[in-house]
Amino acid sequence: MKGALLLVVLPVILLGPAGESRAERTALVQMYNSPEMNLEEIDSSILDQVGAGGRINFAFNVLSDSTIMESLRGAAERGAVVRIYLDPRELEKLTLSNDHPLVKLSRTRNVEIKVKGLKDGLMLLKSYSVNGVLLRTGSANESQSGLERQDNDLLVISDKPTVSSFDHKFEVMWARPSNTKFNYQ
Repeated sequence: MKGALLLVVLPVILLGPAGESRAERTALVQMYNSPEMNLEEIDSSILDQVGAGGRINFAFNVLSDSTIMESLRGAAERGAVVRIYLDPRELEKLTLSNDHPLVKLSRTRNVEIKVKGLKDGLMLLKSYSVNGVLLRTGSANESQSGLERQDNDLLVISDKPTVSSFDHKFEVMWARPSNTKFNYQ
């Protein structure tokens, strides 16, 4: 892996209702940058650790990197529940077949893939949570060029309220009645 790990400890100010109370706490954020580092390796190392009883909530506008899809598939095969939420515009750009990694992933036990309704606007998130304790976010798409060659960042956050906030947003997106289930025939 190229480059060095940059650890940033951020003080976070929490505001209560109407800003009445303030508490200060420390959240751990790890930041990685490409092309100095191969972000695919970071994502794979996180996803490859998830197994039985685990849960991945994965919201990406682009999912075309075969290594990441294999890591998601591996987590599901080890018993993790993997839910993937995708943008329809990016999905339409893929040339799918029965051998495509996304099609194989969609046919894996413990994996469910939903696609945002086409008329509902863009879904530009590039984030996932693991087991309600870790959030991966940043500008890096899950594409080979996005993870290896483009100027992108990837943040890994281990702050439970932040992860919970993402998981809540994910549940809202996941429950939209206009979503469709990904199904390749």
